[in-house]
Order: sequence, then structure tokens, then C-alpha cells
Amino acid sequence: QSLGSMLLGWEALCQFQPDVYVDSMGYAFTYPIFALMGGCRVGCYVHYPTISTDMLDQVRSRDVSVCNDAAIARSWCLSRAKLAYYRAFAGLYGFVGRFAEVVFVNSSWTHGHITSLWRVPKRTTTVFPPCDTEALAELS
Repeated sequence: QSLGSMLLGWEALCQFQPDVYVDSMGYAFTYPIFALMGGCRVGCYVHYPTISTDMLDQVRSRDVSVCNDAAIARSWCLSRAKLAYYRAFAGLYGFVGRFAEVVFVNSSWTHGHITSLWRVPKRTTTVFPPCDTEALAELS
């Protein structure tokens, strides 16, 4: 998906070169393309990180979860291989994320993961999405 988003980003940049590129779909791997090749200023609104430190922790501790199948969790070797892949991917995700000059996130949970992975806390701001909390309060 990340490689595909890069190809899609390149195709879009070849069609139109904007001054500012704002991503709200989670295409962080397009940021260097727009910043370096397109000379664009890059901003983003992150709803959910592509990879989180929780995912790394679950594989490291060999917990079965949505992102860590039981067959992998039971195997020391497969867990080590998956952890190496996740660490490499998280490193790349952090690298490309740092191309964003302005980072908005939608929750304190996302803020924690993005600042941990991208390491741009001064450029990261939480903007909570509007929602009808009165209707939600009636559910309890």
C-alpha cells in the first residue's frame, strides 16, 4: 500500500504541481515526493497511524492480537522476523512523516504514537473531530 501510494502520488504530481500538499488519507510515504520533487509545503491530518508503537509492543511480547496472528505469536523465529520488519517499517514511516511541516492528529492516542514515531512534537497538534457528545452520553 505504501509503495502504491508513492506511485499514485508521483502520477498526481506529474499531472498538477501544487504549492501546498495536505494529506488526510494516511499517505505519509508521499510526503518526500511532494516536498523534494514537487517543492511543495506538506501538511497532514492523521486519523490513525499506519504503524503504531502498540503494534511493535504486541509483536515484541508475542501477544495474539488483530495485528499479530497466533501462528506468529507462538513462533520465536516468526516473531523476530516480524518485529524486524515492523521496526524497519516504523523507521521509514518516521522518516517520511518528518517531511510534514504541519501535523494535525485527531486524538491524544494518535498524538502519542505520531510524536513517538515521527519525532516532531513541536509541529504536532491535536484537533479533535466534531461529534455529538450528547447523543453518545445518552447511550450510557
